[in-house]
Amino acid sequence: MQSIKHAVIIMAGVGSRLGFNTTKGLVKVGDKRIIDYHLDRLKDIQDIRIVVGFQEEKVIEHVKKVREDITFIRNPDFRTTSTAYSVYLAVKDLKEPYLLILGDIIFNKNDFEKFIEKCNNESLIGVTKAKTEDTIFATIDESKNMVQDFQRNIKSNYEFGGILYLKDILISENDGYIFEALKKYLPLKCHIVDAYEIDTKNDLELAIKNLHKLGI
Repeated sequence: MQSIKHAVIIMAGVGSRLGFNTTKGLVKVGDKRIIDYHLDRLKDIQDIRIVVGFQEEKVIEHVKKVREDITFIRNPDFRTTSTAYSVYLAVKDLKEPYLLILGDIIFNKNDFEKFIEKCNNESLIGVTKAKTEDTIFATIDESKNMVQDFQRNIKSNYEFGGILYLKDILISENDGYIFEALKKYLPLKCHIVDAYEIDTKNDLELAIKNLHKLGI
């Protein structure tokens, strides 16, 4: 993990489908909030940037109790922009590779560490076994560990895993969603992780049910 100097966590969204009226990174899974799991695993990374928007004061207050040296990036247009715009705001001044994590996903601890170990001199995309119908499906070549395509409407065995290591990949303010920005660079190397996106109450129940398997 020491080879990675920069990490970005996206936590600007409203999370309306979950129905808790709270940004999803502050949702508790087990004994801790999602953001706490991320901060614990990123403790050795020097520069952590968190993009905030919805309930930004609550996010900042909570995170500062865990770690004081976080850089917070405001996305005041969080209601009308998507994840790619939040990434753009966080890295527009950054010339080095960085780790990117979506703030509403929880990862298996060992898989997370193995992903970090594989972050070397090229971009790496985390994918996970598909668990829900409403997701970004990933078509991968398992023999070569390469993502061939992302799509919403064509089902596959894998989905976008919410963790990425990006090098020489430009995400612009007009790209829409992260997977749409990545499509311009496909195929890209991938690594399979056990991950659970917390987008709906059913997703949360599934993550809690499998918490014992995540090693956290």
